[in-house]
Amino acid sequence: MTARALTLLRLHIEAVWGIQLPPLTHHTVELLAEGKQPSWKLYAAEIANTQLAIYRPDIALSEREALFARARQALACPPTAYADPQHISREVALEQVAKPSISMATAQRMARLLTLTDQEAVDRFEPGEVEYYFHSERRPLVGVIVEGRLLCIAHSSRRTAQACELGIETLPEARRRGYALAATLLWADAVAREGLISFYSASATNTASLRLAAAAGYRAFAQGVTIDG
Repeated sequence: MTARALTLLRLHIEAVWGIQLPPLTHHTVELLAEGKQPSWKLYAAEIANTQLAIYRPDIALSEREALFARARQALACPPTAYADPQHISREVALEQVAKPSISMATAQRMARLLTLTDQEAVDRFEPGEVEYYFHSERRPLVGVIVEGRLLCIAHSSRRTAQACELGIETLPEARRRGYALAATLLWADAVAREGLISFYSASATNTASLRLAAAAGYRAFAQGVTIDG
């Protein structure tokens, strides 16, 4: 496992689950007992053909081997072919390292940063969620507005001192027009201008989301499995 991939994995997990990880210096890691605990018992990651297991501290040693065996089996199978999905979720974590399929100039013609003057449009897009979207933790907030109507919105669904995770929503009737791609690129550019890392993560079975990530220049640095229950 490369040092960079481990750093990215740490930042991703800490952002998504709001937890603090100990140093990822071994293939088996136990979360800090005094910190916030996630719902999952195990997070298993595959990075560069190497597997890493992160356990909650309350999981007995006698249970860990069986949990990791289930995680390894899941990681070895295509996402849609895994036969034991109970309490198991699979994700792909990605970073932006490739050239997007459209230029920034094209993206800027379609999307823009949203301001407080766009609150009414956001409320029509998702009623009752203006306070959520305009909270400082959601910045940068990017949207596609056509004829006064907000069709797509990108925001930081999770934010830490070092990284942001993308949240992206597009109205069903406005999909497949490049709006989500444009909003994603402007969001990622704004995050980078803050000196932060922009992450994109998606369910391993969400092919539409993974296609969008690829078009925006994101590439997988880790496959992850969580086991709850």
